[in-house]
Amino acid sequence: MLFENHSQHAGSTASSAAAQAHSTEFDLEKELAELHQSSEWPSGNARKVLIRYPDLQVTLRAIKAGARIPEHHNPGRICVQTLRGHIRMHAEGRLFDLPLGKMLTLDRTVTHDVEGVEESAFLLTVAPPGN
Repeated sequence: MLFENHSQHAGSTASSAAAQAHSTEFDLEKELAELHQSSEWPSGNARKVLIRYPDLQVTLRAIKAGARIPEHHNPGRICVQTLRGHIRMHAEGRLFDLPLGKMLTLDRTVTHDVEGVEESAFLLTVAPPGN
C-alpha cells in the first residue's frame, strides 16, 4: 500500500456539491498501476500529471531500480515525497537519501537528478514561480 487512505466523502447537500468543485481525489494505487502499464514504463521511468493549475502541479512518477532521471532543474519550488520504494537525489553537491515516507523540498532552479535505488514511486509537487 502506498499510504493509509484518508479520503473525505462529500454528502449530497448543495454546499457539499460546491465544495466538490474545488477538490480532487485520487486513488494513487490505481494511478500507479496504470502508470506501470504506460508506454513510458519500459524505459525505466514514467510520469503522469495528476493536477495542473497555474500555481500548482502534482505529478506521480515511477522509476525502476537503477534507472536515473538526468540532471535538470525546475523554475518553481519542488517537493518530492517517496510513496513506494527508495530513491536518491543529488542536488547542491549533496546526496539526499529518500526511502519510503521521506520528503525533500528544493528551491527554484536547483539542479538535481533522481536515481531509483529500488523500484519506486514518488509525488513531485511544483509551485511555479510568480505564484
